[in-house]
This record gives sequence, C-alpha cells and structure tokens, in this order.
Amino acid sequence: METRQNNTYYWFCSIEPEYYRSKLRPGLYACGGIAVFILVFGGVMAYMFDDVTSFFIVAACAVVYMLITALVFGLAMSAKDPRESYEMTDTNIKTGSGRSSEYFDFKKIRQITFTRKYIEIKGKVRRMRIYTPTEEELDFVRGYIMNRLPGDVEMKYE
Repeated sequence: METRQNNTYYWFCSIEPEYYRSKLRPGLYACGGIAVFILVFGGVMAYMFDDVTSFFIVAACAVVYMLITALVFGLAMSAKDPRESYEMTDTNIKTGSGRSSEYFDFKKIRQITFTRKYIEIKGKVRRMRIYTPTEEELDFVRGYIMNRLPGDVEMKYE
C-alpha cells in the first residue's frame, strides 16, 4: 500500500475469481439484451417491408456480435488471478481505473461485513468488496473505514 498526496492510499491486489466473475455478469446480460433487440428490430423491419432476406442479414450481424461478446467475456471470465486497484481517501473508496471506476462514499454505507479475506460494504443498492494484499493492511483499512462511518451502520463479523 502506498500513500499519495492528501492522505490518499493506493494499492493493487488479487481478488477472488468468483467475485470478479459476478461483477462481469451484468455486462454479459446487457450484451445479450442488445443482441435480442437487434433480432427483434430486424424481424419487425423484415415484416414491415416484406423482405425476409434483410432479416437474415440482421440475424447474421447479431450472431457475429454474440460471437465477439462470447470471446471477450470468455477470456475475461477465464482469468485465474484477477486483480483490482483501490484508492482510498477521507470521503470515499474507489476501485478500478478510468471509465470502469466505482466510487463508494463512506457516508452512504448502510452495512459493513468484516471477514478474514475482505471487507464488504453495502449501501441502499450497491455493494463493494475491498481486498488487501496482507492482513496487516486489511486491519489498517478496517480501522480507517470504521473511523469514517456514520453512526447508524450495521456491522457484521464473519
């Protein structure tokens, strides 16, 4: 774990593969929904213009789209040692980088679960798991977060 300016802590570590896969599933479902939309749109257009050939062209495009989706998500889900970056400030914790970043404000935590491997924080809708490279760093992160929690947070220990 390294300290950056303004009391910002940054670290990069392995996460559980099953948790990593569960984070990918919504994207996979969204791609499947897009493929279904393309097929329905192609069917409606073929019906409106009475042209079955155009439906087969659209269906072929949807199949190519799903093959690319299967390849990309198949490679992502086969990762044996997925890794995640974390950045913790006085007000929030961030996972990921760039457009795939996820922020969780300490004020919005409703429930926090402490385990030996990770800390799981939950809000109204969202949840996030926080992993650290060592148990000592996990203890530090646990204390850091606990000092910034609102008073009505439910705490669990597993």
